[in-house]
Amino acid sequence: MNSYTEMAIEMFHALDCKRKGPPFENMNTAIRGEMAVLRLLEEEKRTMSAGDISRALEMTTSRIAAVLASLVKKGLIIRQCDPGDRRRVLVSLTEQGAALCRKRKQRILEDMRKTLEALGEEDAAQFVRLLKRVVCAMPAPPMDEEEE
Repeated sequence: MNSYTEMAIEMFHALDCKRKGPPFENMNTAIRGEMAVLRLLEEEKRTMSAGDISRALEMTTSRIAAVLASLVKKGLIIRQCDPGDRRRVLVSLTEQGAALCRKRKQRILEDMRKTLEALGEEDAAQFVRLLKRVVCAMPAPPMDEEEE
């Protein structure tokens, strides 16, 4: 693996949209939906309940239900009842869903690698180092009164 690929991986993790509040709100909104669910399942590497997915992505259960139904139709996930609690729906990736996640991540990393390569090794390394510092330095948004 060359240094640009390694820096692209670092950049990918630095740009991960799990942070809350401005300027991340627009990025978070843009990735909500099917790819967000697929990415979560791929990252977790386990079966998750629909409720766990809803909480992890901060999406309503009705929105998650609609997204899951669409993903089932596309053959990207499997939904099944929890044998221990028939009220719970368990969700897992199909091989097709996992392959799509891998392909999309690889494409994103390749685009980032090309961007970093265009900067040159020294500037790319400096950019990634500073980006990581900026992301880590951003304060967490205040909790809503409802969450307290």
